[in-house]
Amino acid sequence: MTCCKNCEKILVLDEIAIYRRLICREAEEYLCKNCLAASLKVEVGEIDKKIEHFRSIGCTLFV
Repeated sequence: MTCCKNCEKILVLDEIAIYRRLICREAEEYLCKNCLAASLKVEVGEIDKKIEHFRSIGCTLFV
C-alpha cells in the first residue's frame, strides 16, 4: 500500500503512474492527484486529462 508523501492518502495506480510520467520515473515516494495538482499549480481536472491522454496513446504505466 503506497500513500501520498504529503497527505498520506492511499494512492491508486493511476496516481503513481502520473507522478512517474510527469515528475520522476524512478520515484519511490508519490503525491496524490490533489497534492500533485497543488504542487504544479493546476486544477485536478488537468491531471485527469493527462492521465486519459497517456492511457489513450497506450502508455504502459496506466492500466
